[in-house]
Amino acid sequence: MIRVVLAVALGAALFGIALPSAEHADRDRAAALAIDELERINATAERLAAENDPGERSDAPPATTIVLDPPEPTFADPGRFRIDDDELRWIPANGPNTTVETAVPVRIDAPTIVADRTRLRLSLVRLDGEAVVRARLDRTRV
Repeated sequence: MIRVVLAVALGAALFGIALPSAEHADRDRAAALAIDELERINATAERLAAENDPGERSDAPPATTIVLDPPEPTFADPGRFRIDDDELRWIPANGPNTTVETAVPVRIDAPTIVADRTRLRLSLVRLDGEAVVRARLDRTRV
């Protein structure tokens, strides 16, 4: 009987030691995946600007659609993306935020939080005489 109690106590202690490490590893994994997603958006915007001429707002400007896919955590609380003018940011529930600076000017109507898989439409347009990538979210289910 004492052996069973000791085995249970030892198992609980080992679980208590291992869980914070697993949560930390999961947060690091989620941050790495999120940064890859943000860098993919940045690279797509940069490629769109490099390979096309900006259209006027009234035309059908050069555009592409990508799917923004936040990482699915297993232990740690989930995070979310924040998209703002010239800024792509990963905001985890715990830990430091990570920002990816855009290589080309990016504009969005209002700062937007993305917590679920979402389509992001990037269009190359001319605003105030400057070529910018305009980002728009499509909130329909992906």
